[in-house]
Amino acid sequence: MGLRVRTLFLTLFLLVLLVPFVVLGVLRLFEEALIRETEEVLLAEAVVIGEAYRQQVAPVHALPEPTDDTLRFAPFVPRLELSGPILPPAKRGPTTTTVAPGRLDLMLERVIVRNLSGVRVVDRNGLVVASGQGERGYRVDHLPEVQAALQGDYRPVLRRRYSDEAAPPVSALSRAAALRVSIAIPVFANPRAPVGGKAQVLGAVYASRTPLDPRKALWQWRQKLILPVLVSILVTLAIAVLLSVTIAGPLVRLRHFAEAVAQGKTIRAAIPDRTAPVEIVALSKAIGEMKAQLESRAHYIREFAANTAHELKTPLTSIRGASELLLEDWESMTPEQRQRFLSNIRDDSVRMNGLVGRILELARIEAAPPNKEPTDLAAFLEGITERYRRAGHELRLQLLARPRPIGMSPESLEMLFSNLLDNAVRHGAGQPVEVTVKDLPMGRIIEVRDRGPKLPEDHFARAFERFYSTERHRGGTGLGLAIVKAIVEAHGGKIEVEALDEGACFTLWFPD
Repeated sequence: MGLRVRTLFLTLFLLVLLVPFVVLGVLRLFEEALIRETEEVLLAEAVVIGEAYRQQVAPVHALPEPTDDTLRFAPFVPRLELSGPILPPAKRGPTTTTVAPGRLDLMLERVIVRNLSGVRVVDRNGLVVASGQGERGYRVDHLPEVQAALQGDYRPVLRRRYSDEAAPPVSALSRAAALRVSIAIPVFANPRAPVGGKAQVLGAVYASRTPLDPRKALWQWRQKLILPVLVSILVTLAIAVLLSVTIAGPLVRLRHFAEAVAQGKTIRAAIPDRTAPVEIVALSKAIGEMKAQLESRAHYIREFAANTAHELKTPLTSIRGASELLLEDWESMTPEQRQRFLSNIRDDSVRMNGLVGRILELARIEAAPPNKEPTDLAAFLEGITERYRRAGHELRLQLLARPRPIGMSPESLEMLFSNLLDNAVRHGAGQPVEVTVKDLPMGRIIEVRDRGPKLPEDHFARAFERFYSTERHRGGTGLGLAIVKAIVEAHGGKIEVEALDEGACFTLWFPD
């Protein structure tokens, strides 16, 4: 079974809503990766330059063995994050002495040419003793990263980049272009000394560099981004196809089906596949049920109209024939003949009036929703039984359990039992009619039994057909039991008739 339309659209809307945040998050991670990569490059340069400085001030001809295997390696771990504080651009301290250039200065000049890194070597007092820009003798020990390095710790920082160009707007996607990575690593007397310990420090290497701008990085990596872009396009196309298959396609088929139903065409119901949302599947079933009901209703109307025309045709033909004879032969007829023809016209008119009344009752029952007003069934049956007894008919009411109120209006109960009891009295040959009520957990059972002569089996097979009657000579319309069946089914019940050796038994079942 497919998803609900609400769930499907809510999921898609959430995905669309999350796209900007995902892009911003990915860009943020990308900027952090560029900063971390810049920090790693600076660390690698600073470590090599620091070892060169150590060889000058405290040469080590052999690497001492560690006292513990855990001290064999002591790497500098990158730790910069964009979420951390951003310091203002670094300012140099005062120049306190003149330092002669050395071999490290030439190496640092070459580093700037290749890596665009500003690297300075600082002695243990915070004085710059080597620089790639030819400036020496000034102090930098006021900078927090240098202070930490001279104390044997590593605390890199992010600083705002000093530039003569205008600052990027706040809405700019990139922040890395306006920042500068600044690190300072300690140069220990013991090459294996751990970072953050109390080991002797010979000096520090202070380095800084601007990370690569994310937009430039994206341009440089454009070949690598082809695959993610293609994946994004394919995902977008897949979402479009999903909407088309699950929503647009089934709705178009349902529209064609509904148009065919409206035009009265015979077409197979458009059943959506399993990928369609629940609402569309339910709508398809509802339209299919509506089509079946319309076809059933149309068939019922055609059949009902044909039966009604047939039933009304007989009295109308009789009335017409009698009236024509009276008009043509009035003078030559005896008073007895005139009276006989007028009586026929009156009897046929009365019969037609009763037939039309029954037809209207049946149509109203089958068309209008039932009124399920609770009614005391026991009190009603006791009242109608007493009324039939006063009319000279013997009825026996048996309540095997005190029944609960039934969900049926008194008018519907009156119509139901009047037709049912009239039929039982008419076929009962003067014998008592028995009415039994059983109130069971599965529902309510009502039995109406007469003890008249046995009727043929084919009579019971057609007992509930409209206009079928074995008492036409006594004014029967053939609609009484049809009305009974319509009332019972309108209230969710069932009715059956069983032929007995003596008479018949009608069984009515109503749910709780």
